[in-house]
Amino acid sequence: MWCLSNPLKVGKRWKRPTNRNKGLRHTRPDTESERKLEQFSYSSIPVHAKNYSSKTSVVEPSSTTPKTIRLLQILPDRVNGLLTCCIRRVDLDTASTPRYDALSYTWKQDESNGGNSNETNKYIVCNNARLSVEINLFNCLKQLEKNGQHYDRDLWVDAICINQGDEAERNQQVSIMADIYKLAECVIVWLGTAEESTPKALELIECLSQLGPDDMLTIDPQAIDDIHNKELLGRSNSREHWEALRWLFGRRWFTRAWVVQELVLARQITILCGDCAFDWDKMVRTSEFMAKRTSANTFKKHPLGHIDGRSLSHKNPAKLDAIKRDIRANANNTFLYTLVRCRTYDAEEKHDKVYSFLGLLNSQAPCHLGLYPDYQKSVAKLYTDVAKYILRTSEDLHVLAHAEGDHFRETEGLPTWVPDWSVRKDLGLRVTGYTRYNAAGTLPCFYEIKDGDKLGLRGFKLETITRIGKTKEEVNNTKDCKDWLDLRDELQREYPSTNIKDAFWRTLLIDTDTSREVPIKQPWENAFDIWMEVCDFEPSKTDKQKAVQYETSFTHSLHLRLFRTAQGHLGCGTSSCKEGDLIWIVQGSRVPLILRPAPHTATYELVGGTYLHGFMQGEALNGREFEKFTLV
Repeated sequence: MWCLSNPLKVGKRWKRPTNRNKGLRHTRPDTESERKLEQFSYSSIPVHAKNYSSKTSVVEPSSTTPKTIRLLQILPDRVNGLLTCCIRRVDLDTASTPRYDALSYTWKQDESNGGNSNETNKYIVCNNARLSVEINLFNCLKQLEKNGQHYDRDLWVDAICINQGDEAERNQQVSIMADIYKLAECVIVWLGTAEESTPKALELIECLSQLGPDDMLTIDPQAIDDIHNKELLGRSNSREHWEALRWLFGRRWFTRAWVVQELVLARQITILCGDCAFDWDKMVRTSEFMAKRTSANTFKKHPLGHIDGRSLSHKNPAKLDAIKRDIRANANNTFLYTLVRCRTYDAEEKHDKVYSFLGLLNSQAPCHLGLYPDYQKSVAKLYTDVAKYILRTSEDLHVLAHAEGDHFRETEGLPTWVPDWSVRKDLGLRVTGYTRYNAAGTLPCFYEIKDGDKLGLRGFKLETITRIGKTKEEVNNTKDCKDWLDLRDELQREYPSTNIKDAFWRTLLIDTDTSREVPIKQPWENAFDIWMEVCDFEPSKTDKQKAVQYETSFTHSLHLRLFRTAQGHLGCGTSSCKEGDLIWIVQGSRVPLILRPAPHTATYELVGGTYLHGFMQGEALNGREFEKFTLV
């Protein structure tokens, strides 16, 4: 299968396969001719022979609806000095469908990576008419023109091939977006123009990917002068190389919600950053390495200057690869797991935190049970419909564990049991699926939708939260853990025969680490104290290394709060929890849920899921009577 990536030597600079550029005719601007260029009109190439009514903004997908799109080709001749292309209409899923590539990019260019917020849109010529495009897309088209790849090759680009001013057309085209990317022979990922440091990031990725799995996990990104690092990475173990890698993964593309569907459904992938080409599999390996060997503090401690939130998106290629594996395996709950993995991803509209993933749904669900693009539907209604859909198509109540309480709720009108996917934070226990826990045993899932948006469940009250501590994020930022140590010492005095210290460090890590073993088997009894520098002894080099490993696991889930219960148990749950909140074991939920009493009898608000030490594997079920209750 021909693909844009075929002429490339992986890991090398971009090589042009032909000398077509030598024949590129850049005509001189002709003022009189330029005045004759009219503004491009999509009505000249309707996406369907008969346009949708402008009054209809919702277009429900149908098996009988023709799947028609526009494709463009870059032309070797310029008009008035402008990059020129032609656009035509084609039908998908027909024998005459041409081979084409699809572009995955961000509409806005990274200001921190060579972008300029003051730069205006650029003009190109489409079908002998002027069309305005944003600067990042313009730079991509220039690069493709320079490479000479698409003079005789069709390309699909959403900003050009969809009339963004026609809401009905946009809805209809979004509904077939998955088909567009699945049928493309290659998805070209455009990260933006290259920086001076981009080749260094490419070099470091190449060096890391050549290491075996065991050697890779011995690399410490903070150890610039480490002899072991230099032996394995050579000159690539420099401050400049690690900084270049950080900024590469910090590019906007790695944080954009729509790229998930675009990349996961791709047959083949080409990654371009200016004229540098990256191998996706090697980028994934590097991302997985960074996820295991770096913490949220790594680049704060690293002498690389200021860090922002997007610079921590080095985990995102690994997330995308995990989603791709789930799709190939036809795994259950792929849609929910994608929503959870991609909470930090950005979208211009809150609707798109759902619509960008619709193409990943099982095609056997007609019209996704009513989930089709409708930008006139309120965000609260959309997110509630999504929660109901996930309940109907799941065998558990896992979606409820991701409703994180009022601290993480920005959309008005949501029931408390519905997650707000617009909140861009890594929330929850950060263990995809929570399949290693089994708080409710093997009892079948039970729920019922009542009075519209109320949720009926079955369970029993286990505990009451009587004291809350600081959040993990607060302690990580301030390195002040006196509040936690006081709580730990208080429990040790009340329950002297219980190993509270063991429960303490395990609770802060939700008793799981990068090995995915539950319970943790590593001897980390003193690692927290050493890391927080509150130990009363001089730690050995081995102890300090354990503390670094502890930090990596600790910072994986920061939006949690330590608490104790009335009966002396330790837990770590959503930072929205308060004293007086109740912990319930709920039939169908793998983790305990934190509930807050509402005004009516047997009615509660859902605060979120939680880890409660000693009750994650069904230990509380014996002799318990389940009762029905309602979430509002």
